[in-house]
Amino acid sequence: MRAMKDSGVPWIGNIPVDWKLVSVKRLFSIGRGRVIAQTELDETGYPVYSSQTKDNGCLGYLDTYDYDYPQLTWTTDGANAGSIFLRTGYYNCTNVCGTLSPIDDLVDLRYQKYALEHIAYNERRIDTNGYKIMNNEMAIIKTLLPPLSIQHQIADYLDIKCAQIDTIIAKEQSVIEKLQEYKRAIITQAITRGLNPSAKMKKNRPEWIGMVPEHWDVKKIKYLTSKIGSGKTPKGGSDVYTDEGVLFIRSQNVYNGYFDLSSVAFISHEIDSTMSNTRVYRNDVLLNITGGSIGRSCLYESDEPANVNQHVCIIRCNNQMKPKFMQYFWNSRIGKISIDIYQSGANREGLNFTEIGNTLIPTPELYEQNQIIDYLDGKCGVINNVIQQKHSLINKLTEYKQSLIYEVVTGKKEVPHV
Repeated sequence: MRAMKDSGVPWIGNIPVDWKLVSVKRLFSIGRGRVIAQTELDETGYPVYSSQTKDNGCLGYLDTYDYDYPQLTWTTDGANAGSIFLRTGYYNCTNVCGTLSPIDDLVDLRYQKYALEHIAYNERRIDTNGYKIMNNEMAIIKTLLPPLSIQHQIADYLDIKCAQIDTIIAKEQSVIEKLQEYKRAIITQAITRGLNPSAKMKKNRPEWIGMVPEHWDVKKIKYLTSKIGSGKTPKGGSDVYTDEGVLFIRSQNVYNGYFDLSSVAFISHEIDSTMSNTRVYRNDVLLNITGGSIGRSCLYESDEPANVNQHVCIIRCNNQMKPKFMQYFWNSRIGKISIDIYQSGANREGLNFTEIGNTLIPTPELYEQNQIIDYLDGKCGVINNVIQQKHSLINKLTEYKQSLIYEVVTGKKEVPHV
C-alpha cells in the first residue's frame, strides 16, 4: 500500500506522497482557437475542432492548418464546457476551444487528458448557455503531476480499459439509434397516413410531406397555435440561478419526448414575476431552436410553474390541434425535414418564429388526432422502455469509467504494468 497525503482539494482527496498538485499555467502555454465561419468549411482537408463532442469535436475541414503539434484542447463554454481532447497531426480550432501546449517534458499528454477532464468538470461554472471555463479560469486550476514514468503507466492502462468500455457503449448507442429511427418511422407513418389503411389518399405540396388521407387538411402551424415564442435569460445571467424556486428550463433539459432534469436550474419567484411572457404552462410544446440540440422537443406535462431561456421555443396549441400530436410531429421525419430546411446561421444554426409558424403540418380532425396519439403512446412506450434500459446501461458504464479514471489518476488505485 503506497503512502498517501491530503491533496488539500476535497473532491480529489488523498494522493500519493510523491505526487504534486500544480497549476495548469505552470505546465502549459494556454491559448485559444480562432473564429472560423461555417461557410469556410469543406468536406475534406484538415479538421476543424469546435465545442461539440460528437465526431470527436470535428466541425468540418479546411485546406490549411493552424497547429502541427500534439496538445490538449478544451471546450470553453456551452453544455460541453470542460470536455478535454488530445489533438495530434495537423488541425485547426475554433474560438470556443482553449489550447494547452506543454511547456516542457514533465507531462504525458494522455495522462493529463484523463486527469484534466475529471478536474475541469468539477471546476466549470454554470452559465446562461450551460457552463463556462475560460482561459484565465483554466490557468489557475490545479492538476495532478505524478512522476513521468507513473504518468506513462497510468495512461497505458486507461487507454486499454477505456477503449474496452467505449466499445461496449458504442454498441449500445448504435442499438438506441436504430430504435430511435424505428420509432421515428412509426410516428411519421401515423401522423401522415393515419391508422386506417383503407383511407383514400391525396398528394400534397411540399412533396416531402407525402400522401395524406383525402379528408385531412395540411395547415401552417401559425393557424393552429395561440403562441409561438421563446423565453429569455433573466438579467444578471447565471448569477440569478438558485437551488430552489421556479423551474428554469434550458435547451440541455429538452429531449425528444422527455425532460432531462439532471442539470436543472431554478430562479426566484421574484424574478419569475417579471417574466410572465415567457412562462410555460401544462401542454406547451417546447422546441429547441438553436445549437447542436436544435429540433429536440417535448411536451410540458406538469402544473409546476416554469420558465424557459431564449434557446427554447414555446408552442401553445389552440383548439384545432392536440399538443401531443404537435409534439409527435416534431419527432417525425417530416418534422426533422422542416427543421433541416429552415436552419440558418454561420456557426450556430437557428430557427425563427416566422419559419416555425409557416411550417406545414398534417391536421386530421381532433377525434382522429386523439386516436393517433393513443396508438403512438402505446407503440412508442414499448420502444422507449427498451431505449431507457439501454440508456441506463450506458449510464452505469459511463459512471464506472469515470470512477475508474478518478481512482487511477488520483493514485488511489495502483495500476499494473501493461
